[in-house]
Amino acid sequence: MQSIITPQNWSYCRFESGPYRAFISFGADPATIEEGIYHYYITVTEGEDKEIHQELHTSLSKACEVINTRYGDWTYLDQSIPKSGCGSCVAH
Repeated sequence: MQSIITPQNWSYCRFESGPYRAFISFGADPATIEEGIYHYYITVTEGEDKEIHQELHTSLSKACEVINTRYGDWTYLDQSIPKSGCGSCVAH
């Protein structure tokens, strides 16, 4: 079964391919936040912090659909699953 990013797991799952990571992040525009308009960004980084692409969606469902279509063939990573062994603690 293929693992996908859903409205239930989007905040702790991502796709990876070599040094690239694709994930959904959350944001808002100060001009429209009081109207309840939120933004979901599909972001691709190289490593931890070099952003190479970002795309805005106003629907979490649409952001999930797009990220799964575009990056679903990359390695799926569920960050809620505990890692074990040396190097698994947050100090590393």
